[in-house]
Amino acid sequence: MKPAWGIFNLLLALSWSRAGAVPWTLPQALQFAITNSPEARIAQHRIAAAQAGLAQAQAAFSPQLQFQSGYLRTDNPMLAFGSLLNQRALGPGLNFNDVPDQDDLNVKGLLTVPLYAGGGNVAGRAAAQANVAAARETAAGIRNALMFEVARTYYTVIKAREFIQATEASARAYESNLAIAARRHEIGTLLRSEVLDVEVRLAQAREAAAQARNAHALARRAFQNVLGVEAETIEIADPPPADPPVADAGVPAQRPELAASAQRLRAAEAEWRRAAAGYHPRLSAFGSLDYDYGSRTERDGRSYTAGVLLQWDLWDGAGTKARRAEARAGLAAATEADRKLRLDLAFELEQARLALREATERLDVTAKTIAQATESVELTRARFEQGLALATQLIDAETALVTARVRRAEAEADQRIAAAAVRKALGRPPLETPVPP
Repeated sequence: MKPAWGIFNLLLALSWSRAGAVPWTLPQALQFAITNSPEARIAQHRIAAAQAGLAQAQAAFSPQLQFQSGYLRTDNPMLAFGSLLNQRALGPGLNFNDVPDQDDLNVKGLLTVPLYAGGGNVAGRAAAQANVAAARETAAGIRNALMFEVARTYYTVIKAREFIQATEASARAYESNLAIAARRHEIGTLLRSEVLDVEVRLAQAREAAAQARNAHALARRAFQNVLGVEAETIEIADPPPADPPVADAGVPAQRPELAASAQRLRAAEAEWRRAAAGYHPRLSAFGSLDYDYGSRTERDGRSYTAGVLLQWDLWDGAGTKARRAEARAGLAAATEADRKLRLDLAFELEQARLALREATERLDVTAKTIAQATESVELTRARFEQGLALATQLIDAETALVTARVRRAEAEADQRIAAAAVRKALGRPPLETPVPP
């Protein structure tokens, strides 16, 4: 399925570049973001870095093969005599008190095989494996948070769009009211000051509409940033009419952040064991093949060396002790970070549930408020046109209607955002329809 989704995202990106402002649905935005957002790509690079670290840890168990070569010329008796021996060029008549200067070209192949490292290599590999697992779980957590941010900014754009509609409707209403006020002023049934009051409210409504359009542009820009789309304009499609259901069973699913924290604990424990390995001996086997050639003797020789090497640091200036103390502190910090994370996630879930409950209640209240405010405006406008209501009464009614519409838009968007936040806190995607990895 992954190649198919990759083709989909490529086509989506191509259509964006050709058509300019392309309407985005929320499922399309989620699919695009998890592969094209900078945050998602950074997480993938961190996984690759952790896997490279694991490969380095695995290399500590492998034999090491080296090629060495060097050339020397010397009249040092010991070195010169050794060169003659290696070149199989030692002959009769050599004066050991006056060894002539010699040169030697040495070519060597050296093989080293680690046999025992005090548990340090095993602990290092365990730490690297845990780091890879932690990087993967962290990427899953970033993906979960990213999808929530996509949903949040998506619904914020919708909310800003509703603000524009509410403020522009208010401006149109005040334009109509101003026309009525002007007619009444001409026939002498309305004071000039009341006409000015309506004009001021019209100017304020137009200013609010301009602010709403600016907020909408900023919301679209934020949505574009989350997606990782480089374009100057972006449009989104209307959301589905029904709110996505929230499956809240009361018990959160396994959050990727918790799994990543558990793996970081494993890595910290392994690092502590690796630091303690400095107290143990190390054993390795080695073997080498040598070729020596002298230009002065025009002779050459071959030799081999094989053996085992035992190393034990009896005193290293308390370096091992310091490394072990550092690793112990790192383990303690990781333990406390895990505890803090669990507290934070529990608070996040409770906060999301309360926000969802509040938004749902506000949604019910604002629906009734809009109906009441709309009826009040219609009645007040009719009475104002007949000269039975003051301009201030009409202004108050219009203000109440605009406020109700804005609060309704806020409640709708906040309810959707809170539903997505509950899903995030439960370790689930913002939509019931699964988004492919």
